Amino acid sequence: MTFLFRLLLPVLLCVSAALAQTPAPQLRGSWTATAGARTFRGSWGAETSARTPDYAQGYWTLVNDSGERVMQGTWSARKAASRWHGNWAAQTARGASFAGTWDADSMDPQDKTFVDMLTRTIEKQVSGSWQSGRYGGKWWLKGSKPKDPKNGAR
Repeated sequence: MTFLFRLLLPVLLCVSAALAQTPAPQLRGSWTATAGARTFRGSWGAETSARTPDYAQGYWTLVNDSGERVMQGTWSARKAASRWHGNWAAQTARGASFAGTWDADSMDPQDKTFVDMLTRTIEKQVSGSWQSGRYGGKWWLKGSKPKDPKNGAR
């Protein structure tokens, strides 16, 4: 048993180091949301980990009609039963803070992890609802193809 352990230990350490150095997929894209008759838009990015496939976190920005960033914030998501549920927080350039919750409309049976759902946004929009106090509305995500590490192109 000790001989087998000594034989396999270096292999396990190498595999473990390789997995730890494997970069998480760079997931990002654009979003649109409604609040009553108003429409908002911006960008999003996600940080994921193979160790916690049912949890993710990331950033988002809100831009005005001129494309200037007017708000930025963070979000997190966790699988809750058969849906994705999350929290978000943001701050305006003037320092006003906002926070709320969000849910994905439904889970595609192919979406085993949150990474699966976000990766699907490259091909198909994903939608859901958001809430902040008495305000709420719908949201839609559209993903961007990851950059090609060989030539930096999308």
